[in-house]
Amino acid sequence: MIYIAIIILGLAGIILCLKIYTKKKAERPLVCMLGADCNTVLKSDFSKFLGIGLEIFGFIYYGIVTLSYLALFLFPQLQTPLIYFILLGLSMGAFLFSMYLIAIQAFVLRSWCSWCLISAGLSTLILIITFIGATLLQLDFVPILSAIKHPLVMIHLIGFALGVGGATINDVMFFRFLKDYRISHAENEVLKIMSQVIWFGLALSIISGFGLYLQNIEALNESSKFLLKVVVVGVITLNGVFLNLSIAPHLVKLSFKDSSTKTSQATHLRKLAFASGAISFVSWYTAFFLGTIKSLPFTFIQLISIYVVLLTFAVIGSLIMEKMYCTKSPSTNTD
Repeated sequence: MIYIAIIILGLAGIILCLKIYTKKKAERPLVCMLGADCNTVLKSDFSKFLGIGLEIFGFIYYGIVTLSYLALFLFPQLQTPLIYFILLGLSMGAFLFSMYLIAIQAFVLRSWCSWCLISAGLSTLILIITFIGATLLQLDFVPILSAIKHPLVMIHLIGFALGVGGATINDVMFFRFLKDYRISHAENEVLKIMSQVIWFGLALSIISGFGLYLQNIEALNESSKFLLKVVVVGVITLNGVFLNLSIAPHLVKLSFKDSSTKTSQATHLRKLAFASGAISFVSWYTAFFLGTIKSLPFTFIQLISIYVVLLTFAVIGSLIMEKMYCTKSPSTNTD
């Protein structure tokens, strides 16, 4: 029954994604059952990830889920803890991404799409049923995770490489784009893609890190280095959510040319953008450093204190740089 339920949900997701894709392809409006404007959401800047429509990712996800559980239903011998763990991780990733998109609709777009909410509901039900299936089957994932430890470590490192590289390039490009004292729409698109690369790297790091954590829970819970790394990843996540929900949608307003913006909301946005970028940069390099060493001769309190000091200096430095850009702005030239 569990497999059949998920297959039905997967097919419903495929039909939904095809409906959205065909409507967007034909440039025809999509009627929203909530009475809202679905097209505002489906045509927004957040309707794509790495330049690909989200409905394409949804179609691929629901297709994989449907075919996988159909194969497990027809060929029970294929059912292994590894396969089930992969499907569970995939469903968890889809659920978290759906929650992120709901937050975008609620706090950024302030508009709802009934079809997007249905998709979020489908991914939530798939995750819940998958968890129930794992419980009923009494699957033990630890031996499987131990067997694939090296691939997990590789994925973990790739995730951090994408995160660190993306954060570095993002900051470099941000300051390069500010040479004309503003961020254009085209430049904002570049920064948005880099941000999505960082999010992808973070997702890989968290999912693979959770798999590694389950293999050695007791020892890691007593490791000050690991506890700090958890805190740092949490800061990266919260800072990324804040950056994407509160700053990124208004990034093109961060002009340094018009002196009138210095007393407007743009001044506040500029300061937040600089500070958030500094926090992201320092946090990613801190997490990467923690992942490359085996142990540190410090307590958790000592390590967290060092991290807070680094963040403080980074934020102060970023605000000084923001002030320097304002000072160098052509609008301040009184000749």
